[in-house]
Amino acid sequence: MIHFITWYLIISILGWIAFPISYRILSSLADRGYTTSRILGLLIWSFFFWLFASLGIINNDIGGILVGLLVLVALSIWALNYIKLDSIIFWMKTNKRIVIIVEVLFFLAFVLWTVVRASNPEAVGTEKPMELAFINSILNSPTFPPIDPWLSGYSISYYYFGYVIVAMLSKFTATPGAIGFNLAIILIFALTAIGAYGLVFNLLNTRNNHDKHSSKP
Repeated sequence: MIHFITWYLIISILGWIAFPISYRILSSLADRGYTTSRILGLLIWSFFFWLFASLGIINNDIGGILVGLLVLVALSIWALNYIKLDSIIFWMKTNKRIVIIVEVLFFLAFVLWTVVRASNPEAVGTEKPMELAFINSILNSPTFPPIDPWLSGYSISYYYFGYVIVAMLSKFTATPGAIGFNLAIILIFALTAIGAYGLVFNLLNTRNNHDKHSSKP
């Protein structure tokens, strides 16, 4: 239960941190990137963590993870220099409906898939055992590329960035790899839900605006 709450809160806070960046680069969209701010924040955070660890600048530990998070915060502050906090506050006051819908949808999707995974949490079938092995390998690697879980003395020769994201969140929240594996599946489902909603919302808004302009004499 504690890991469920921790992951939910971390990702939600991450979305708020990254929203100024989304607002800045997706200002032409009706939702200003609010529905994808969690995804963007997670990608930026994990990318710089992976990059710096791969270059040997930081280690694969809590300190290194915090460095990646600080980069995200710095980028968010940079974005605020161009759009101002007042603009974001005004947008949120005038768009309370979409903010509430996104927050409720994310929470419900997170809870729903938690129930689903709780009834079948085993990492068996298809590539699940390999994925769990990669996550545990990354959790125990001092730097990147991570150690190969099957071939001692070698690093993983496979695309592994997605597993870095899962391992990073697991290490940051002190979550065991097996639990982090299931929470990652839950998180993907919840992020997909709000991402799909945002896509439809922005497309319909664009169409409505186009129809309004087309109907003008």
